[in-house]
Amino acid sequence: VRIKEKHYGEDHVEVASTLSNLANVHQRQGNYDQAKVLYRRALRIMQKHYGEDHVAVSPTMNNLANAFLYQGDYDQAKGLYQRALRISQKHYGEDHIQVSSALNNLATALQHQGEYNQAKVLYQRAVRIFEKHYGED
Repeated sequence: VRIKEKHYGEDHVEVASTLSNLANVHQRQGNYDQAKVLYRRALRIMQKHYGEDHVAVSPTMNNLANAFLYQGDYDQAKGLYQRALRISQKHYGEDHIQVSSALNNLATALQHQGEYNQAKVLYQRAVRIFEKHYGED
């Protein structure tokens, strides 16, 4: 990270990419607090560079939401998943496979909150999109 910061500057997308990759490692190791710090910094850089609702910020936003989900902070996860879903729908349209993934993630947060009916609707939408792209088998 320091090398890229020195070469590109602290707010460059290359730095954000490295921060996000490092956050992925921390998350896989169960170091969710450190992962969230890194994801947040990466997200700020990406949003500054691309804009708040650009499709390029969606993966980092989703990863940050995952860290909250894994720690049981379902409200934070849900809000980030909702934003990531809106970005994906705006960029890709309603029936893109990325939208299916975003629907699935949001449904998972809702399920953890006990909002089973709403989660079921989103899971079903996600499956329909998935089957449209890959078939039912």
